Amino acid sequence: MFVFEPFKSRRENVRFASLKPNRVAVVKDESLVDVSDAVGGSMLDLIARYDALKSVIAEAATNRSAAPLDARQLKAPVERPSKIWAAASNYRRGGTGLENAAGRGATTTASPEAIAEMAFLKPSSAVIGPEEQIVIPPDAETIFPELELCVVVGKEARNVPSEQALDAVFGYTIMLDVTARSQVQAQAGLIATRCVRKGYDTFAPCGPWITTRDEIPDPQNLTMRLWVNGELKQSATTAGMINGVAELVSYLSRVSTLYPGDLITTGNPDAPDFQDKLVPGDVLKAEIQGIGSMTLYVGR
Repeated sequence: MFVFEPFKSRRENVRFASLKPNRVAVVKDESLVDVSDAVGGSMLDLIARYDALKSVIAEAATNRSAAPLDARQLKAPVERPSKIWAAASNYRRGGTGLENAAGRGATTTASPEAIAEMAFLKPSSAVIGPEEQIVIPPDAETIFPELELCVVVGKEARNVPSEQALDAVFGYTIMLDVTARSQVQAQAGLIATRCVRKGYDTFAPCGPWITTRDEIPDPQNLTMRLWVNGELKQSATTAGMINGVAELVSYLSRVSTLYPGDLITTGNPDAPDFQDKLVPGDVLKAEIQGIGSMTLYVGR
């Protein structure tokens, strides 16, 4: 179980990528250093044993030659987490333009506690990686990409107080909480069908890698942007969250035990009225400050 330790102030400037077919690499600028043998397993193994592996990984990353970074080599950082928790309605919003850093749409009147209870689960089978294709299901009429900061859990944790919650975090990545809407679902009531609308295969694109917690000391001060076919479609900052990373980790650890590699995606800044539906052939670029960017495609 998670043991509360002092939060480290030293930044380690480490990013980890999962590579095809089953390798792990340190990302250094625009290159990759394969450290698979030092890790002795997958990204999940690295996350779970990170404290013990730090020095070995650092030595390998320093002494080994690097290869050019090719995004086509990348897989989702964590392909099959035990669970993906997703926050809903977690941005203050209140504006209508892209310059509104807290997101576009009406400001909610719900309390932070009520918003925390709106969290839902996405299946791990929805995960895909960079340079892969979001597939539009045949029975879905409208598909929205929803750009979100995604938390990667680093330690087994249960009932973590919010003041200590960031100590349970391994790092951060990018996720699109892709959402399908149809007339049938609208008639049934959208809240009741959230897990279905957001649970289709390919509806959790994740990547391009994990930036460790120490490199992002303040996850509530990151710029997020999403382009579709080269046009900026979403722009906000994580300062607009109602429940921040610490509050979400703490709350969800009281609902279920969190395990190394579990993902918590933290909410989308824009209401549906301010999003454009995806169509086959679209090309997406998702970017979050301090993490990086990834490209995705849309098909049917």
